Amino acid sequence: MSARLPEQFASLEGFLDQWDLPTERARHTTRLTSPIEDSQALYDALLPCIEPIAEFFGDRDLAGFSAAEQSLLNLSLSFMEVSLTVEALKSPTVPGGFAYERFEVLF
Repeated sequence: MSARLPEQFASLEGFLDQWDLPTERARHTTRLTSPIEDSQALYDALLPCIEPIAEFFGDRDLAGFSAAEQSLLNLSLSFMEVSLTVEALKSPTVPGGFAYERFEVLF
């Protein structure tokens, strides 16, 4: 069985089932529909790893990543998605804002 993440980040594999999401829309929807505790757990686990992850990727071309590297990138993008939720909103949605289901983002 191949590694699900690069070896030095294997401790983060428990987050893959929920947060290894290939699109911005999927990450956004998961943040909105997940308990704040899930976002907090991802945030807490990845925060000390973000600089090493950035160093790992460096200035590499985004094309041609292995599956494990792509999963690490997806987790990092999910971290960015939840950071506002955890740091400022303290809620998966905008308190007092419109229900997210009212909006349709077209790409």
